[in-house]
Amino acid sequence: MTGIVLGFIAAFAGRWTAEGMAGTYDLRAVISVADSTTTEGQNGPHTTHEIVAVAENGRAVELPTGEAFGLAEPVVVRLSSLTDRVLSVRGADEVVEAHHPWEKITAMSIGGVVLVLGVAVAFSVTRPVTVRKSLSFLAGFVFGAYVVLAPLGFGWTAYREAADPVPNLWEHRRDAWGPPPVIGKGQAAVSGDSTVRVLDSRAEPPEGAEAWLGGFHVLALRVEASRLGDTALELSADEHGAPRRVEDCAGAPGAFDGTAGLVCFVVPSGYQPKYLVVGELDREVLLTLQ
Repeated sequence: MTGIVLGFIAAFAGRWTAEGMAGTYDLRAVISVADSTTTEGQNGPHTTHEIVAVAENGRAVELPTGEAFGLAEPVVVRLSSLTDRVLSVRGADEVVEAHHPWEKITAMSIGGVVLVLGVAVAFSVTRPVTVRKSLSFLAGFVFGAYVVLAPLGFGWTAYREAADPVPNLWEHRRDAWGPPPVIGKGQAAVSGDSTVRVLDSRAEPPEGAEAWLGGFHVLALRVEASRLGDTALELSADEHGAPRRVEDCAGAPGAFDGTAGLVCFVVPSGYQPKYLVVGELDREVLLTLQ
C-alpha cells in the first residue's frame, strides 16, 4: 500500500514537472457538444459536464471547462505538447485555466518528501528489510504509476475519437422567430429608437489589441450608432459556429463607445459574415455585410 501511494505521488509530480518544462501548442476550435447531467448524491445534487469542441484540423477535443463556454462558441485551446492534455481554454470574454503545473508540483513534491520520510521510518522499524518486502513495495509503486500515466487512466489526453458536428444555431433561431427585416449593405438599420450603420469591416485583430486576440479569427466592424443604449449587436451564426463579441475589442484604441468605433468578434474557422444583428428576438433587424 505504501508503494502504491508513493507511485501515485511520483507519477503525478513527474508528469506535472515534465508538462511544466515542455512546450505547448494552441488549437482553434468550436464547441460542438455542451451537455450536463445532474445526479443526487449523499451531499446533494452533483452536476457533471460534457464539453467537446471540434478543432480546425477536424479532431475532437474534450474540454474541462464546465459552463464557461456556450454551444457553437469559438475558443482557443492550449495543450501540452508532451501529453496533449488541456492546459487552458480561452473564449471571447473568459479564460479557464485547467492546469496549474507549478502549484501542483510544489504540493505533490512536499507530499512526496513527507511520504519518503515515512517509508524510511517504516523500513527502519521493520528491519531486516527483506527481498520480499522490497519487491512488494516496488510492485505497488509501479502499479500506482501505471494507473496515473496509462492513456486510459488518469493520464488520458484531451483528444477523442469523434465529435458531433457544430450545430447551426442560426437555423434554429429562424425556425423559432421567423425572418426579420433585412437592410441592404451600407444602409442604416433601425431597431426601436436605435440606429446602426456599418462603415467598414476587416478580418483581422485591430492594432493595439491584447495579444491573446491574435490567436483567434477576428472580424472587426467600424460602426456608428445613435440611441443604441443596451440594444444588442451580434453577428449571424452559420454552420461553422456562432461568433462572440469581444468586450472593448480587447483594449484596442478606438473601440466602440456607444456612438462610434470598432466592434470586434471572434469567429470560427470558415465563417462567412452575412448579417449584423441589431436588437433581439421580435425586434431584430439584419444589416447585410456582404
